[in-house]
Parts: sequence; structure tokens; C-alpha cells
Amino acid sequence: MRTRCLDSGMAHSTEQRVGETRTEADIVVVGGGVAGLQAALVLGRARRSVTVVDGGEPRNARARAVHNLAGHEGIAPADLLDRARADARRYGVRIVTGTVTEARREGPDLVVAVGGGGTVRAGALVLATGVAEDLPQVEGLAELWGGDVVSCPYCHGWEAQGLPVAVVGSGARAWLQLLLLQRFTDDLVLLSDGPAELDAARLAHLRRTSVTVREDPIARVVADRGRLTGVEFADGELLPRGVLFASATRRPASALPAALGCDVVDAGVTTDADGFTGVPGVWAVGSCAQPALTVAGSVGHATTTAIALNTALITASFTASITGV
Repeated sequence: MRTRCLDSGMAHSTEQRVGETRTEADIVVVGGGVAGLQAALVLGRARRSVTVVDGGEPRNARARAVHNLAGHEGIAPADLLDRARADARRYGVRIVTGTVTEARREGPDLVVAVGGGGTVRAGALVLATGVAEDLPQVEGLAELWGGDVVSCPYCHGWEAQGLPVAVVGSGARAWLQLLLLQRFTDDLVLLSDGPAELDAARLAHLRRTSVTVREDPIARVVADRGRLTGVEFADGELLPRGVLFASATRRPASALPAALGCDVVDAGVTTDADGFTGVPGVWAVGSCAQPALTVAGSVGHATTTAIALNTALITASFTASITGV
């Protein structure tokens, strides 16, 4: 069996904060969203010393609620993270607020530098840095992101039932959003702000199912006291809408995976089935590895990856004990 990471042993010293001093841990998790905290929880319960370094800017901070997470349906994102942090701390996980500025290998260990001068030395590193979205460049759209401007029909389609809805975008991703959203509303428009980039068969299907396609140039998204009222075209026409689904483009939220030597394809870090990146000691969880994952999917992925990581640590420790290496 290939050894994928080395067991650094239980931490010789731990600090509640990363500041001027050095913290040592079995595992450092970079990113304190649900995936990172879930991995930390599993590893903490496996009696690993774990430090989570989190920049404090969760991807879904502006969302009104988290959906499709059994037992927590409709919970506010901030409340979910508060609960997740408390759960992890129960098992000795240390959570540090800070930005990782560098990660490097020193002998068998990985050393993570945190803004402010602190470092975390660990035998393994879990990337939970997630993805970021680049929204269509339409005036006023970004300001409503997470509220009346969303992206995922599985996360927000139920709340759009019966409302006048528009998909802002073009091509394959907009097409899939339209098909999904037809289950929730009969008042659906594609706003492509230029060519829709759909073939004749798809355009014919949209016409048959009463989905309007508008390729007119968009001037701006219009809101009143933070709530969407409509979309204004360049000619001044206002199309009233209740919800916009933006066809956002995903990209890695952090340059750290690439700096560590991980393969990054499109927005995701390439891993094997266990979440191992191929870089010794480096694993990836959640949307960092699989950009399309929802919150619930990220929790599941982080769980299986954390179990695989702990198993690899145990195996490596046993191998070292019988070989003396």
C-alpha cells in the first residue's frame, strides 16, 4: 500500500492562538467553512490534534438560509457555522482566525504561515478553501447576491415558486438552470445579454414550453430597499422580476492549492476517491475538490476524506514502527 502521508504523532505543544509562537498539530485544516469544520470534527473525534485556520469570509455568508441539510433545514449560514465551531471545539480542535500566506514542506512536515507572524506545523494538511463565483457583469447584480440573486435551483428553487424568474447568462449552464426552474414557475425568462449560445433544438424547446429568450443588452438590475424589482434593458424597458438566477463561473477561492503543487482543473483540485491530492500529506475536501457540491454534499465529502486521512496516518505509523523508517 502506498504511504500517502506521515504520522507526526500527537502534538508536543498546542497554542489556543497562532501569534508569535508556533503551533504543532497532527493536521492543519485551511478553511473553516462547513467542509473544513466537518473534517476537523471527524479528526478531532479520532483523537487527532487539529488546528483550523480560517479567514472568516464564508462563501455563503450573504445567503438567507441553508437548505437541503437534514436536521438544519432553513438555518442561517452564520448560525450553522457557530454550531459547527462549537462542535469541533468540544473535541479539542483549535480554530484560528487568520489568512494563510504560505505553506511549505520542512522535512516530513508541512508548515503553514498565517498572517501576523504565526505558523502551524503539521504532518498533514487538509485544503477546505472552497470556490468563488464570478457573476455576470451587470450593474446592480452583485449587490443582491445571496438574496434575490442566486445560482443554484436546488438550493433556492423552492423559494422561487410561482414568482417571475429570470436566468441571467447563456450557454450550457443557463440551459440546465432553465430546465430545473421550470418545475417551480411558469413565468421564466432567459436574459442572455447577447447571444443565448443555444442550438436550434434547445431554443425550439424553450419556445414550446413558454420560456422567453431575451438577447437584448441589459443596462442594470433594479432594486428597492435591497429587494429586486426588475431588470432594465439598454433601451429603457423594465422587466419586472422577483428572483434572478445568475449563471456564475466558478474558480478556486485560493491560490494555495496550486502553490502546493496540486493539480487544479477548472475550479477544482484533482484528488483520488479518498480526497488525496497526490501531493504528499495534502488532502482536499468539499467544493475545493468538487466545486458543484452543496453544503450537505460538502459535509459528506469531508467526512469520507477525513476517515481516509486518519486511516492513512495510522497505516503510515504502523509501517514506520515495523520498518524503523
